[in-house]
Amino acid sequence: MRRVIVSTYVTLDGRVEELQDWTTPYNSDEAVAYHSDLLKDSDGLLLGRSTYEIFAAIWPPRAGESAYIDKINSMAKHVASRTLSSVGWQNSHLIEGDVAEGVDKLKRQPGQNLVVYGCRDLMQTLQQHDLIDEYRFLVHPVLLGRGRTLLPDGAPTVRLDLVDHTVISPGVTVLRYQPAR
Repeated sequence: MRRVIVSTYVTLDGRVEELQDWTTPYNSDEAVAYHSDLLKDSDGLLLGRSTYEIFAAIWPPRAGESAYIDKINSMAKHVASRTLSSVGWQNSHLIEGDVAEGVDKLKRQPGQNLVVYGCRDLMQTLQQHDLIDEYRFLVHPVLLGRGRTLLPDGAPTVRLDLVDHTVISPGVTVLRYQPAR
C-alpha cells in the first residue's frame, strides 16, 4: 500500500503561515537535497487548491533547470478542491467527490509514496481520517507570533512517534514522525 507523507514548513512557534519572506534565508543546497530525496521514492503529490495554484505558476516555467523541478512537473498531481473545475498543469487530476475516500483509493493503488507539501487544510482532513503515514516538519528557527497553526484550537490531540531527525543548513531541523499506534 502507498504511503502518504506530509512535508511542511513550520516555525518554532508552530506557525504554518504562507511562506513569504520567513523561509527565504533558510533556502540552501541541503534543503534542495532534502526535497529531492523525498521525491525519489514518490510518484505523486497531493495538493490543496492554493498550493496547486502556487506550484502550477512556479514550476512549469522552470522545466529543465534541475532534476527536482522536472520530477515535480512530470509526476502525478492529485488536487483536492471544491472550487476548481479543471487543472491544466501536466499530469494533474482533480480528486472527485469525497477527498478522504479519494485519497484512500489512491493509497490502495500500486505505486510509490504520495507527498503532501504544506496544504494545512488538506493535512487536517487526511489526519482526521487516519490517512497520514508520516509527518515531516521542517522547523525553521523563526518566531512569527502570528498566523495559522498546524491544527486549529480545539482539535483532538494527535500523538506521534519520532522516527528520525536531522539538521539541514542553516539551522532548519527536519523532524520525522509517524502516528503513534
